[in-house]
Amino acid sequence: MKNRVPETIIVGHRNPDTDSIAAAYALGELKKAQQVPNVQPVCIGLAGERTEYLFKRFGVPLPPTRNDVYPRINSIMNTRAPFVRKGNSLFDAIGILENNQTSRLPVIDEQHKFCGMLSLFSLLGSLLHTATDSGLTGRKVRSTLRLINDVLQGETLSLSREDEEQFFEVYVAAMGADSFKEHIPRDNPESLAIIVGDRTDILLMAVNLRARLMIVTGSREVDDVVLAAARERGLSIIKTPFDSASVVRRLKLCCPVELMMQKEAETFLPEECLYEIKNQLLARHEDIFPVVNTDNRLIGSFSKLDMEKEGFCQLILVDHNEYDQSIEGVEEVPVIEVIDHHRLRMPPTQTPIRITCDIVGSTCTLITERFLNERVEITPSTAGILLGGIITDTLLLRSPTTTPRDGAAVRYLQEIAGVSAETLMTEIFQVGSLIAKSNSPAEIINADRKSFTEGKYTFAVAQVEEVAFEQFYGAEEGLLAEMQRALEAEKLDFFGLLVTNVVCEDSLLLAVGRRVILNSLAYRKIHDNLFDLPDILSRKKQLLPQLLKIMSEL
Repeated sequence: MKNRVPETIIVGHRNPDTDSIAAAYALGELKKAQQVPNVQPVCIGLAGERTEYLFKRFGVPLPPTRNDVYPRINSIMNTRAPFVRKGNSLFDAIGILENNQTSRLPVIDEQHKFCGMLSLFSLLGSLLHTATDSGLTGRKVRSTLRLINDVLQGETLSLSREDEEQFFEVYVAAMGADSFKEHIPRDNPESLAIIVGDRTDILLMAVNLRARLMIVTGSREVDDVVLAAARERGLSIIKTPFDSASVVRRLKLCCPVELMMQKEAETFLPEECLYEIKNQLLARHEDIFPVVNTDNRLIGSFSKLDMEKEGFCQLILVDHNEYDQSIEGVEEVPVIEVIDHHRLRMPPTQTPIRITCDIVGSTCTLITERFLNERVEITPSTAGILLGGIITDTLLLRSPTTTPRDGAAVRYLQEIAGVSAETLMTEIFQVGSLIAKSNSPAEIINADRKSFTEGKYTFAVAQVEEVAFEQFYGAEEGLLAEMQRALEAEKLDFFGLLVTNVVCEDSLLLAVGRRVILNSLAYRKIHDNLFDLPDILSRKKQLLPQLLKIMSEL
């Protein structure tokens, strides 16, 4: 995790047009050529049919679809986080906790499924609570002979039923044989675990009592008579190098981890958004949280400290800069760069960022100039994608937003792409009209839509390009109804659909909204909701300034 390179996501605006998607793709190619690691252009929503044609025409895949960049658990979790398996001892678990400098440890079974959490603090509390007779040196220990032998680093001189879990009552033979015999209970010898040194008399007494376990400290030798009697009666003897005090301490940690774990521990899925759970988790006393998949298999963990670190995602915005036009979650991750040709309306940034915002007709023109300025070769396929972005956004350099720089970029790119701008434009617009393709009214008005706020007013303007108005007139009633529905559902003050005839180079505006705004439109009214906009081709440069002026004055 420490060496993980943040993912740099390049994204255009919502309801992306060809210029937006083409710019994101081409900038990604530029960054990759410059050896920038972990770069991914993406598309918010589905690309339009004409954009799909352009990418297919030049043999490159469309950027993948992504709807948000909210930081998720999988961006911060540690997939190599420590864990302990059921059946292991508390002694093993504490070693793992210590070696990894952590206070909580997931417990898993043989299938790697999550079983619970083991906490260092709750473990200490449990040990203190359960050993009420004499604190941490209380007599009762629940374990198996196999675990006891492992924790004591023992040598098994005689062993039976080593995997049988039971309670042991521990007694230290620190007195004479007669006194010790009176000290230990005789009603349940199957629970007795006697700690003894080189005391043959005590060992023989324990054998005669049929004690379950004898632990010989200091690696002392055991008399053959004792061994023979123990083996004959199926009793167990473990020889350990530790002294009696160390054995007592270690025995308390022979308990299987599942007996001390928190079984109802909350788990998280890797796809969960951090912003939804961050405040809740920061207020809790736990500091390590397990991550599982849908089969409840442990795949990692994360900590409170991980939630406070920088995310593993950063954004480059192309063809927009206003956050309400951008991908969901843009406020949660750092924006490191903007390349745009619209008005600046982005929020202040925490640190300086690179901004290229200039007066050109297409963002793809700015990307082309970036290739040239940074002396990176443009491949024919990338040149074709950039060319398509420019000619669709400037309507083959006929839009009033067109600048000489757009024309220079087109001339440069068509030579590399091996196709003229006129030919490519004809191919793209022959793909078909959004309206003629029987798309639903909702699909049409959302295909290339942008939202704006000016003063107290919130409004949206969509645009479709057609080769004639006939298809629009046939769909007008349904479009108007869908726009009215969106207006009410989203509490907008105005919704306009600019229908542009790329052959005649003029437009119609279908509009719904507050009557005071509709009455302020300085265009010839065809009927209450339809306006004639001769010589209007650009939403950004010709229609939007008029709408912003109206909103501002109102």
